[in-house]
Amino acid sequence: MNGLPLDDDEIMLNCYSLILGGDETARLSMVGAALALLEHPDQWQALKRGDAGIDTAVEEILRWTTPALHSGRTATTDTEIVGHPVKEGEIVTVWNASANHDERLFDAPGGLRLDRTPNKHVTFAYGPHFCLGAYLARAEIGAVLAGLRDLVAEMEQTGPAKPVYSNFLSGLSALPLALKAA
Repeated sequence: MNGLPLDDDEIMLNCYSLILGGDETARLSMVGAALALLEHPDQWQALKRGDAGIDTAVEEILRWTTPALHSGRTATTDTEIVGHPVKEGEIVTVWNASANHDERLFDAPGGLRLDRTPNKHVTFAYGPHFCLGAYLARAEIGAVLAGLRDLVAEMEQTGPAKPVYSNFLSGLSALPLALKAA
């Protein structure tokens, strides 16, 4: 901070944040992807047929699931956000879940479209706070989607989904499935 090296506690907390953020958000998106495909069989079939590519499907799953609901930022200067004054030093909450469903940016944001382009979601934040694990998460989610597409003929939910109880994370901690091989 301020050009000084991090102390041991800061290093440990940063590593913990990276591990937690990388594990939880990617996992929640992958479980959310399975549920989204179950709930939107037309999109499941589009993925299976190749009408939606893995790369665009990954971005749409990230927008759709938005595992990190919000984050806080400190204003570094006096500014205004949509007509509301914000003073330097005040905390502003960025609601990723809301931004990823903004009708001004996304055509039919309430619909899952695995071929959606452009898809300028903010699941991984933006600018200097962009998630360090974004590329790994995209690769992991892509591998799961490709595996489902190539190896699974049918999916069926076999039990109740278990939500994550959090005011920060969104998603499911468990989704019992039966998979039929392709």
